[in-house]
Amino acid sequence: MALHGALGVKLVTFFALALLVHGPLSPFLPTAFEATLLYYVRLYPAWLLALVGTLGASVAEGVNYRLVDWATELPKLARLADRPGVRRSVAAFQRAPFWTTAIVIFSPIPDSAVRVLAPLARYPLPKFLGAVGLGRFPRLLLIAGVGGLVPVPTWALVGGGVALVGLAMGRQHVASAFRWLRARYRDLYAVSVGGFRL
Repeated sequence: MALHGALGVKLVTFFALALLVHGPLSPFLPTAFEATLLYYVRLYPAWLLALVGTLGASVAEGVNYRLVDWATELPKLARLADRPGVRRSVAAFQRAPFWTTAIVIFSPIPDSAVRVLAPLARYPLPKFLGAVGLGRFPRLLLIAGVGGLVPVPTWALVGGGVALVGLAMGRQHVASAFRWLRARYRDLYAVSVGGFRL
C-alpha cells in the first residue's frame, strides 16, 4: 500500500513538473521535460507518462495562451502586432493553424512561436489545445518509448540537462559563473594551503 501511494505521489509530481516546464518559464527550461520523462519511464509505462504529460502541458499551454492574450492587449505590446513581420507571421499561421500547431508541438522546433501566434491570430483556445494534445501525446510517447527500450543513466540525464540549461543561458553567463566559482574556491582555500595562491 505504501509503495502504491509513493508511486501516486511521483505521478502527481510528474504532472506538476509538466505544468512548470511548459508554462511561462518554458523558454528558460529547454528540454527539461524530456530528461524528466526519461527518468520517470523507469517507474511508469510510456503511455501513462505521455497521457499525464500531455494533460499537464495542455493546462500550461492554456495558461500561456491567456497570458499572451492579456499581454497583447497592453498598449505597448499591442503596437508590436501592427508590425509587418508580425502581420505576415499571423497570416501564415492562419492558413493552417491546427496543423501548424500540431506539427510544431510534435517536432523539436521550439514551440514559442505558436504560443504567441495562436492568441494573436485569435485562434480559438479549445482548437489550439486540441492541436497541442495531438502533437504532444505522440511526441511524449515516442520519447518515453525509446527511453524504456534504451535506459539512460541518471548521471547522463542530469549532466545533459545542466549542459542544455547552460547553453540556453548563454556562453557569457556560464563563463561568468565559472569565474565566480573559481574566485570563491580561491577565497575559501587560500588560507588552508599555507599561503600558496591557487
